[in-house]
Amino acid sequence: MDAVRNRALQLIRAVGPKHLSELGGKNYERWRNISGGKIRISTEEVGILAEAYPQFALWLISGRTEPENGHISPDSAPSA
Repeated sequence: MDAVRNRALQLIRAVGPKHLSELGGKNYERWRNISGGKIRISTEEVGILAEAYPQFALWLISGRTEPENGHISPDSAPSA
């Protein structure tokens, strides 16, 4: 789970706790504390990330990407 946790933290830090709290499900303080390493991420939050960012779901859970199928990582995502 540590690898999943590390990828989740990477995604949380990339999109920001504020944005995640605006998606619903968890409040800003919870996302901020997860991002800062003060508390551990739960499977519920991993699910929220996968649902909010389906293009990162495969990478989030397995560390794999399949760009040809739309499964990418935040590092390979086009810049906005």
